[in-house]
Amino acid sequence: MLYPPLHQLQDKINSKYLIATTAAKRARELQADPDHLLLDRYESKKTVGRALEEIAASKIHPHVDESHF
Repeated sequence: MLYPPLHQLQDKINSKYLIATTAAKRARELQADPDHLLLDRYESKKTVGRALEEIAASKIHPHVDESHF
């Protein structure tokens, strides 16, 4: 089962695409610098799971460049 649940993530970011891209980018950052954690405790051991937990906790937000629209 996905933790945090998708509906909890969509309360923070309403687009599944933005959730996925934001989590992937943050997961790469966590792999590059594993000591740069934003939460005191994580349920997940994997970087993508940790990134999703940070999104659910409103610690990270997607960067949307609206000049391309």
